[in-house]
Amino acid sequence: MTTNQATAAQWLDAIAAKASVPVATVQSVLDRHGIEPQATLPRRRRVTVRSVTLKGEKMGTDQDGPFDRTWKFGTGLWAVLSDRNSRGKSSLLNVIQSSIRGEFPGRIKPDVWRWLSHVEAEFDVDAVAYRIIVEKPSGDDALETVRGTFSRRSGGDDWLDLYQGPAGQHLALAVEDALMTELAFTKFHAFNESGQSTTHSWPAISSALFVSGPGNAIFGEIRVDAMPLRLLQLFMGLPWISTYSAASTALKRVQANQRERRGKPDKATPRLRERLDAVERALNGARRRYRPAVDRARLRLDLVTRDAELVTLRNAVDEVRGQAGALEQQLTGARTILADTRRALQQLRDDRAAGVVFRQLKPVCCPSCETGIDSTKYQAAEAAEVCAVCGTRHTEADPEEAIRLVDLEADVEDAAASVARLETEVATTTRAMRAAEAKLADALKAIHGIEAEMASEGEAELELEIRGLEAQAEQLHGLIAETEGQTASDAAPDDEKILIATVAVTKSLYDGLAREILSEASQEITRLSRLFGVENVESMEWGTGGALSIVQGGTPTSFTKLNLGERLRVRIAAALAIIAVSRKRQFGRHPGLLVLDSPAAQEMTGVDFAALLASVQQAIDQTDDIQIIVGAVARPELRDVVLGGHQYHAEGDSFLF
Repeated sequence: MTTNQATAAQWLDAIAAKASVPVATVQSVLDRHGIEPQATLPRRRRVTVRSVTLKGEKMGTDQDGPFDRTWKFGTGLWAVLSDRNSRGKSSLLNVIQSSIRGEFPGRIKPDVWRWLSHVEAEFDVDAVAYRIIVEKPSGDDALETVRGTFSRRSGGDDWLDLYQGPAGQHLALAVEDALMTELAFTKFHAFNESGQSTTHSWPAISSALFVSGPGNAIFGEIRVDAMPLRLLQLFMGLPWISTYSAASTALKRVQANQRERRGKPDKATPRLRERLDAVERALNGARRRYRPAVDRARLRLDLVTRDAELVTLRNAVDEVRGQAGALEQQLTGARTILADTRRALQQLRDDRAAGVVFRQLKPVCCPSCETGIDSTKYQAAEAAEVCAVCGTRHTEADPEEAIRLVDLEADVEDAAASVARLETEVATTTRAMRAAEAKLADALKAIHGIEAEMASEGEAELELEIRGLEAQAEQLHGLIAETEGQTASDAAPDDEKILIATVAVTKSLYDGLAREILSEASQEITRLSRLFGVENVESMEWGTGGALSIVQGGTPTSFTKLNLGERLRVRIAAALAIIAVSRKRQFGRHPGLLVLDSPAAQEMTGVDFAALLASVQQAIDQTDDIQIIVGAVARPELRDVVLGGHQYHAEGDSFLF
């Protein structure tokens, strides 16, 4: 079988041969664990943001009042600029991120979210247009008042509503279902050694399309469960990857269960005996118990009513748990951004402080020959604006450094506000979850009370209860006898063997192609990183395990050991490298969208940042299917790089909206 020609039937035959079992047995095990073949090379699909409209009313600012603004975008490099910070750049980019993910308010700042009354975004997946509309009263930030509509264009100006209702988890799921289907993405399943199973879907995948800092991973915001590697494999468009992921997860789960059984072979019987003792005590109590008859009709009606309430309460608990999990993930990303930005700010402050200290030194003698320096020489040097020791003429401090300091301080403030907002939301949602769980527990307790009351009615009911308890006791006696004679090796003898074979066979089907693609991607990311200004890079090589091995200045290093500015450049280069290789091979899954928020804050001068964007423009000039949207403080050298029609600029003290 060649790497990209194996059929599902050949795959099954290979697994059966490797595991030495019939094909029917292999199919049965794979069906039980939900493992399906995915052998087709994917066709690359594009996501393009077309427009964003914001309406509402500003409150508590120097420019209060209504606003209604629309921004139109297309393919290529676009810039959202302002002459000052806090003019709405990040807010606009955060609205784009919320729209693509269907999560509101997402990372939109609390004050901006309060202003908004209408958010509308249109984006294309290839030739299919989608639109998301979120509406709420301006000045109100209560989530229960927010309504969302998610639609697909059905022809002309007509839109087919795919979802209409509260703008919460259900809206996010509607967007996730549509885009996962359109982009032919599958969910990632992971199972760790502690026995926890996790599913990663559109939020984790789409995070790789938004870069707000250097990050700790080349792709996305999540490092657990090998997500950077999984995203790399996904964007490369390898066949059999989702099949391998599902088989690997199932194997880990089965092996963990086997280890648990081998490690605790003698604990089942004590638990069963404890249960048997409890049943026998209940049986003896039932035989002695007698109560007057109760109103069974009333109890049954009450039980039906409470059962209906229980379904509603369970749904409420599931919904708030999902909200809590999503907020925790956002909070983790926000804390990472805040920590990275604070480190960059502190480093810049330290550099400036060191320069001030050295300039204030006034040695009393020459450090080389110990010849004394007369104090009058300092006075003469100051008058001539030269150094008294070496005679070098003083130069003015770099104005770019002061601008970068102001930018970083504003970024830290924004990041801290986002963390504070998310921590408040997490705490609120956690309290709501605990309250919902408490209501559910109370409902279950009430139902159990009704059932107990019905089961203890009169002699006829007592007889039924006694028979039921006697049946339980007999069943427990049988389970104890069976467990005591059972060995750990009796459980699912074929599953582990077949899953091991499945993992090995599936990996062999894509491993060769993966090495070929990674070799091309390694050459491309090395070329682009040099073009983007990563200094002294001799080589970069992606391994099949997802690690990026780097040789810089003759020394081996890794992505996380690069400085902040270099990591940002490499993240941009990685996305463009995967897109370039996908275009060359005519398959792949990177959607071709990249949104960069204030990248110049990461150890880059205005000149360096302009040079980076010029290199990005050069990298995408040869194609019409990439869209990069950048938010930044406007500078002349930057405005010269981006086409005039691709700029939105808030000049002076004005705001973007």
